[in-house]
Amino acid sequence: MLRPRSRGIGMGEVAEMTDIVRLGLSAGLSFDASLSLYCEGRSGELAQLMEKALFCWQVGVTSRDEALDRVAQDAGSFAAAVSQALELGAPLAETLEGQGREMRAAHRAHVEREIERAPVKLLIPTGTLILPALLLSIVGPLLAAADMV
Repeated sequence: MLRPRSRGIGMGEVAEMTDIVRLGLSAGLSFDASLSLYCEGRSGELAQLMEKALFCWQVGVTSRDEALDRVAQDAGSFAAAVSQALELGAPLAETLEGQGREMRAAHRAHVEREIERAPVKLLIPTGTLILPALLLSIVGPLLAAADMV
């Protein structure tokens, strides 16, 4: 599942984080340094979760996998993909590039669904506010001209 499950973490935020970490890895930084760079420059809920996880595995309170699994519960599949790539020795930059691409596609699909629902949601205010006023402005003068009022 790609969708973040926490109330304050948006799909765009996770996609942005994967892009920043991937760029750091492509520039030659380690995963820890790339993640630290992201956490220093951001102040959102995801940055706080990742900073806490980073601190936990650097201090030795938990392993990297355990800390990333905790983040995965809130942030979706990013942390699970990173943990799996590190465990299997897969290129992390390529894994993050794929994750970022999937997150952006999922976010775009979500936004498009919301856009498609907007006209349906506008029917209620149109029907309750605009149509009665329109009917009164058309039928009112006709009734007044026919001396029915």
